[in-house]
Amino acid sequence: MKTKSRRILRGATVLALVAASATGPAQPAQAMNYSSAPLSAWTFTDSATPTTASVKPAGNAPVGSTVDGAGTTHTRRAYFTFDLAAFRGQAIHKASLSMYETEVADCTTPAPIEIWRTGKVTDKSTWRKSPAELELVAQRTLGAGPYCPGAYVSVDVAGYVTAALARNEKTLSFGVRLAAAAEPDPKAGRSLHPMLLSMTTNTVPTVSAQRLRNPDRACGTLDRHPAAGGTTYFTATVTDPDPNAYVTTDFSLWPVDNPETKTRFGYGYGFTLVSTDLRAYPDGTVLAWSVQAKDDDDQGEWGKTCYLTIDNTAPAAAPAVIARKYVETQYPGAGGPGVAGTFLLDAQGDRDVVAFDYYENQSQISTTVAANHPGGRAKISVTPFRAGDDQLNARSVDRAGNRGPWKNYAFYVRDTAPRIDVLIGGVGLPSTINLYSRATDVTSFGFTVDGGPETTVPAVDSKATAQVVFATKGTKTIVSRSYAGKKMIGSDTQQIYVDDAPKLASAQFLFPAEPILGDQGTFTFTPRTTGVVAYLYDFGDGDQKRVDAAADGTATLAWTATKPGYFSLGVTSVTADGTRSTTAYDQFWVTDTRPAIWSDAGQCCPVRDGVGVPVRVSLSSDLPGVTGFVYSYDGGPEKTTTDGAAYTDVTVTPAHVGDSTFTARAIFADGTFSPSNTITISITNAPVVTNKGPYADYAVVGRESTLTFKPATPDVVSYRYQWIGDPDGSQTVDAAADGSAQVVWTAAYVSVPMLGVVAVSRDGTESDERRIYVEINDPGVEYEGSWNDWFPAGGVGVPGRLGFFGGWGGMADATVKYLWHVNDGAVQEVTRDENSSVTDVSYTPDRTGENTLYVQRQFTDGVLSPIRQYTLMVGAEVFVQSADYPAGSWKGGPGVAGTFHLSGGLPGVVSFDYRFTDGNGAEAAAGTAAADSSGAADVVFTPATGFSWHTLTVTGHTADGTATDETTYSFGVNQG
Repeated sequence: MKTKSRRILRGATVLALVAASATGPAQPAQAMNYSSAPLSAWTFTDSATPTTASVKPAGNAPVGSTVDGAGTTHTRRAYFTFDLAAFRGQAIHKASLSMYETEVADCTTPAPIEIWRTGKVTDKSTWRKSPAELELVAQRTLGAGPYCPGAYVSVDVAGYVTAALARNEKTLSFGVRLAAAAEPDPKAGRSLHPMLLSMTTNTVPTVSAQRLRNPDRACGTLDRHPAAGGTTYFTATVTDPDPNAYVTTDFSLWPVDNPETKTRFGYGYGFTLVSTDLRAYPDGTVLAWSVQAKDDDDQGEWGKTCYLTIDNTAPAAAPAVIARKYVETQYPGAGGPGVAGTFLLDAQGDRDVVAFDYYENQSQISTTVAANHPGGRAKISVTPFRAGDDQLNARSVDRAGNRGPWKNYAFYVRDTAPRIDVLIGGVGLPSTINLYSRATDVTSFGFTVDGGPETTVPAVDSKATAQVVFATKGTKTIVSRSYAGKKMIGSDTQQIYVDDAPKLASAQFLFPAEPILGDQGTFTFTPRTTGVVAYLYDFGDGDQKRVDAAADGTATLAWTATKPGYFSLGVTSVTADGTRSTTAYDQFWVTDTRPAIWSDAGQCCPVRDGVGVPVRVSLSSDLPGVTGFVYSYDGGPEKTTTDGAAYTDVTVTPAHVGDSTFTARAIFADGTFSPSNTITISITNAPVVTNKGPYADYAVVGRESTLTFKPATPDVVSYRYQWIGDPDGSQTVDAAADGSAQVVWTAAYVSVPMLGVVAVSRDGTESDERRIYVEINDPGVEYEGSWNDWFPAGGVGVPGRLGFFGGWGGMADATVKYLWHVNDGAVQEVTRDENSSVTDVSYTPDRTGENTLYVQRQFTDGVLSPIRQYTLMVGAEVFVQSADYPAGSWKGGPGVAGTFHLSGGLPGVVSFDYRFTDGNGAEAAAGTAAADSSGAADVVFTPATGFSWHTLTVTGHTADGTATDETTYSFGVNQG
């Protein structure tokens, strides 16, 4: 089945490729601008009125000659001036000058027209002073085509528009006339719709503001430029005002004294801040760099050339850290949470140091601060937010951005911050704030709510209590401070939530109470806002009721648990003006005094119960002290469970169809019983149906299975059965003397059909229909592995895997082994892997292109499945191996040689072209290695840099010049 679906997919792909070839390649997102150049002025001149000007006349443009009623000949020419201002700075991809006929004197007379680039149309343009004809743009002949009038003329004038813009001209003018020989002939005269100049343009992206970042440095000139080294960040501003522009950037870098070794980096969409590693360049090397932007249509000019000098030597010494407050390194410490401390970072005279990186462990926020002068100091402030161990980490930064070693300054923050405990009374009611501190010198505490004024309370034995009234509900931010005299020695911030939902309490029903059906008790509702006159409540059933509050705003509700189960109590307080609070919820469970009983009889789908089919009954009780159950089924004797559990399952076997009762009581440890509970178990009169295939209760395509029908009612003489949805309808089979019947059948295809069966009694009475699903499995073998039938993979001599599987449920257990071979190779066997759903074997192709895999399996009864074929598309990739630098792994280091074994790809390979590139894409080594008699070669490569990802690219060649597919092999080189 899977083979067929794969072939369909492959066919669909071929069709899609054909369609793409027919319609042209897929186009990227376009940023083109489609518009028309504004027609700023136009006119037509008339030889009969040689001094009359008519700029922007109404109607169409006449050309050629006409004779009026007085016998006067009018020869006319038309001129058009277009405004090019909107296209300045844009690339002109297409400019089409178009017009069409509106009136024709004689469609049988050819009319050769000429289009000229002319001088500008002005309000003085007349026949006598007509715009000068500068260049003949195009010639066309009208009147001979199928459309007359209506002939359409279109001329490509992109070159003329581009040239005009290059001359910084604001306008471009064109004239149209009949050729001199035809111009006097009235039969050739005609009128044209005024010219339209359609433009397809694109704003070419530009780059500006080139700089170095982190630290920030200027672009630089050859004479005056910044230093850089290590990982350096380059940035530029890319501008393209066109909508939907997809702009990519290309950063390039090269040594000034060797511009041919240009390195390209940071190429891609949206790359305006990119980095590259400059550690391969020696100190003092002067590098130039620039950046270019490109959209889908045009490539912009390279930006200005910037320069830098390589400095890869980091500051040797860590800065000195001088603390003004946090000088203690162990308990009890100094300062306190929320207490700022000043630190001096000192470069110790290293004039190459211009800044410092630092971060404090508690905040984990990294910051860079400038030194007051090269080799000088920086003063910083650090505020710990908790007591205990802390650390300030600092390092020096030079002009090139090189970072020196870290200085780790450890200190201990004294535990001075106040702790607060808020007992929330509600909204508009007093809440209590308890404050305390471990600092013995605390004389007072202060606190603010949501940034309001600070309330100060005296401390007694480092403790204090205060009252606060929250006017609204919601999240409140409390900032607390501890003071020693007037000096703040510690601070803390805490958020609390103030709610006006009432408090709910019940000793009889709410946790930790475990109420039982029939228990009586009360619920107490306490307000958490002012002016409460009543409460609305319900127990999760939507039946909301009201209870009035007493004078103090509380209310008591008497309640009796009249039914078992889960209850969700929701209570809302109501003030005199009708304002309702947030609803408070609490849940509880009322335990039934009777045991719970559940039966799987009648459960679908499909329904499985029947006469003689065991029914599972679950018994449970949440009552304390339950040790078991006594039960009876269908009027039979009582039985007792023996596992001593309060949750258990028992099995009963129905002897007849219809309803039967099941009754149970729970047994307590003292030998007493709970009240009894009774359910009805209904058994269908449908026949019991089973299927037996060659290995289990599933069927197998092409193999016989047996359906067995057993009656649930007496005097059954036949059965009517049908595969649901089968257009052939139902079939009938006679019953044996005991009322049973068997049907032998063979499945034709994989599916999980539903079978419906009805028993028919001698008097024609029909039973309920029994429906069961029958699983039909495919005996064939499914394949997955290194190769497929739609995309070539691997190559000759490149090992891969073949994976065999197939079958649901017990089909795998019924499989002993797989027999397989590729092409005309010998048949091989592999025992089924009992620990995996897929059995793998290793295979190394010996030919490229289409290979055919043949596979079948042997079942436990010795039967072999049909042979299934799979197409394996083998490519022509070279096989690369290296124990020194495994693919996808980090190993080795700078200066550590590695051997790379190259083999395979195509039969008869005589050489391999190889190329190693480093993490920046720069070539690190390249060459050609001759293959030995087995078609293999070893290449040794020694990385020059570490902590980077390297790539080996290999192509093999046969003696006749045939090339293998290109293979890439990537590996990581450790720092060393």
